[in-house]
Amino acid sequence: MYKASQMARLIEVLRQGEQLAAHTAALQSRMAPVLWMRHALEVQATQERSHAALADVAAHLSGSAQARASTPDVVAGLRQRLAHDLAANDLASSLLGLQGVIEHIGEALLEQLGCHAHPAGGVLHALRKKVLAQEHGHVQLGARCLQTLGSGAATVAALDSYRSLGRDAALQVTGLLDDARLDANAFWVVVETRLERWHLHTQATQDRHSP
Repeated sequence: MYKASQMARLIEVLRQGEQLAAHTAALQSRMAPVLWMRHALEVQATQERSHAALADVAAHLSGSAQARASTPDVVAGLRQRLAHDLAANDLASSLLGLQGVIEHIGEALLEQLGCHAHPAGGVLHALRKKVLAQEHGHVQLGARCLQTLGSGAATVAALDSYRSLGRDAALQVTGLLDDARLDANAFWVVVETRLERWHLHTQATQDRHSP
């Protein structure tokens, strides 16, 4: 059985990410230039809050008090960059950060959690089933929003910055596990592959709709 302390740390990282996602999506909704986008981002914020609540339940079952005390703020760098973009009213770059990088990291982390048995298995199963289904929709929403904002709205520099911060987060996750069962390079390759496909699809769709 996977060590409870290690599982608790992974769940705590997931909780951090879901709380950040809820806060960010709510702010994005206020910046949205069209009604459908505003409504969709409000729905995402509500869903992210429910994900965070489920993660909180799973964390308590996994020894949350000790895990929270020993788990660093893995998403600190991403949170700071998102705050910068949101303060600058740069909705497009924030979409790359949340709906692009963070959502893909969350999906990869949930898959990792699903590989191991644990006393909180019932809650984790519900969390994974609900979140994975909705996270796919959030990723697609991000692509649609970027398409609506127009080609070139989100810069290559912003994507590179979020990629770098995402890899830093993956390395920190690996550092939480003393048996190195989660390899940072392999973990990040999964995220990077998904992100690249997502961004290429987004750019291709923008190009097709450009005058």
